Amino acid sequence: MATWIGVMLLLTIPAAPAQQRLASAVVHPFGDEDPDVRAIVSGRVGLPPNVTVPSSFADLVDAMLRSSPTFRAQCSRIGRAGRLHVTVERSLSASPQAAVTHLTRLDNGRLQAEVELGLFGDPVLLIAHEFEHIIEQLDGVDLGAMADRSGTGVRADSRTGQFETERAIAIGKRVAREVSGAVARR
Repeated sequence: MATWIGVMLLLTIPAAPAQQRLASAVVHPFGDEDPDVRAIVSGRVGLPPNVTVPSSFADLVDAMLRSSPTFRAQCSRIGRAGRLHVTVERSLSASPQAAVTHLTRLDNGRLQAEVELGLFGDPVLLIAHEFEHIIEQLDGVDLGAMADRSGTGVRADSRTGQFETERAIAIGKRVAREVSGAVARR
């Protein structure tokens, strides 16, 4: 009888995954995990119309789009954000091997993202990394609140006031691997 009561009590308790609160407070990488979209695209795939890159990056970005499903997913997500415009450029004001994105929310609800790439950094990794920061903002991630808590994958740089996320680091590295893997298979 005691076993029966114990079983009934267990069946009436709602099931909840362990660490549910922690899992929802962690910044997870955005990406297309569908294995069917992992193929390298042989034709030309274009950037969304709301993204502008210098002509000197045209071949590189084309290679990124053809060989990286993760980068294609990022561009698709950015392209669906009708009130967003992204500009990518090399810049002397960015750290030489790093990048920074300046986001401006305009009064009319538009969002302007200016991605500045350092002169000596890996542009594949840096572009994907900064695009992920833009997607974090599209997703409504509150970086300040998350940086105040441990275990969220977000940290603030006390010198600059900027945020870094494990999500953007992981996506930048993933796109770089996908692009270099495609070059190695040729």
